[in-house]
Amino acid sequence: MTADKRGLFDMIAPYYGLFFNFQVKYYQKILNRVAQELDEVNYKNIIDVGCGTGALCYVLNQRGLSVTGVDAEPGMVKIAEKKLQNSPVCLLQADALGKLPFDDKSFDVAISSYVIHGMPAARREIFYTEMNRIARYKVIFHDYNDNRNFLTSLVEWLEKGDYFNFIKQAKKEIADNFKDLRVVQIDKRAAWYICTPFEQPLLTAKRRMNKHGRR
Repeated sequence: MTADKRGLFDMIAPYYGLFFNFQVKYYQKILNRVAQELDEVNYKNIIDVGCGTGALCYVLNQRGLSVTGVDAEPGMVKIAEKKLQNSPVCLLQADALGKLPFDDKSFDVAISSYVIHGMPAARREIFYTEMNRIARYKVIFHDYNDNRNFLTSLVEWLEKGDYFNFIKQAKKEIADNFKDLRVVQIDKRAAWYICTPFEQPLLTAKRRMNKHGRR
C-alpha cells in the first residue's frame, strides 16, 4: 500500500492478514503461469512495492529470488513481519510517493500488485518515476485489466480510488511512462503490465512522453 490512503489500510491490516494463505495460493498460481517472466537465472533480486502483508514476497522468495518488500503503512509491515518471520525476505516501511531508501537501479525487477489503480493520476506519475529509478531490467504492475465485474466496480467505488479513470487509459498511460510495455493477461480480470524502465531514471513526465512521440 502507499500513503495516498494513509490510515485506512493501516487500520484494516489485521483483516488483510486473514487472507494471507489465500493470497499465497493465488500468487503461486499466477507465477506458475508466467514463470518465464521472473526466471531466477536472469533475475536475482526483486522489490515488491506496496507489499501489504507479504504474500507476494513469500511466493517470490519461494522461487529463489532475493526479495525486499516495502509498504507505507506500518500496520501492513507489522503483519508481514509476523507472516514472514522465518523467511529471508527484507521488509521495511517506506513510501514510493517519496524517495525509497535505495540507490538508482538497485533491483533487477520492481513489482507492484494492485496498487496503482487506487492512486490519483498525479501520484501514479510519481510512482512510475520511482519504479523507473529503482529497477534495472523490468517493472511489473499486477493490476486489473478492463474486464471488470459488478463486485469489483462496487468495491472500487466504495474505496473512492481512481480505478474507473485508470482502467480506461491504463495501457497508454503506462506505456507513456516507460521505455516499452507488454501486457500479459494472467487471469480473467487481471494483467501483468510488463515494462522496460528508462536507463535514466529521473526523466520527467514531459520527456517520457516526448520519448514516445506523444503530446
